[in-house]
Amino acid sequence: MNDKKSCRFPIRLLFLAALAALGSASLGPACAQAAGATNDAGADTPQATTALYRDWQLHCVVGKDGGKTCEAAGAVLAVDGKGVAARVVVGRPAPSEPIQIVIQLAPGVWLPEGVSLSVPGAKAPLKAEFKQCVQVCFAQTDIDDATVGAMKTSDKPATLAFVDAQRQPVALPLSLAGFKNAMDAGI
Repeated sequence: MNDKKSCRFPIRLLFLAALAALGSASLGPACAQAAGATNDAGADTPQATTALYRDWQLHCVVGKDGGKTCEAAGAVLAVDGKGVAARVVVGRPAPSEPIQIVIQLAPGVWLPEGVSLSVPGAKAPLKAEFKQCVQVCFAQTDIDDATVGAMKTSDKPATLAFVDAQRQPVALPLSLAGFKNAMDAGI
């Protein structure tokens, strides 16, 4: 992966890049170097930027056309404090597309149930179905403006709920501290 071009992600894979950036997985030194590199035209505009807003990370990438795509990513720490139990990424895959949410959970979930996100102040929980499981499981769905608004204004954590492989309900708190600032800064 010595070629900087190999580190540029298609817009649809941007969500996965942010998930990797949040976890212990590394994109490698070449990609880390490319994240701070200038674009091909030699301008001083970075290709990728990352900013931390309390418990949410904003990751933006400038495409070849000069357009910027951003997403906000948050994590739920494991109960033992060692590692991450879940990751949540919110953003637009493209400017003309709706805002989407991607939720990553470790293997060992009961797939038919999907995962839900309950946000204080939202009318109903947001349900996402699992799209794929490789070494982790990804659930994805569009997220409506009302739910995004509730996430921005809530001073309480949201709740990620799913069923584990033993068919036991699991509820994890997702901090919304910094979500509004991250979204307002880039999405």
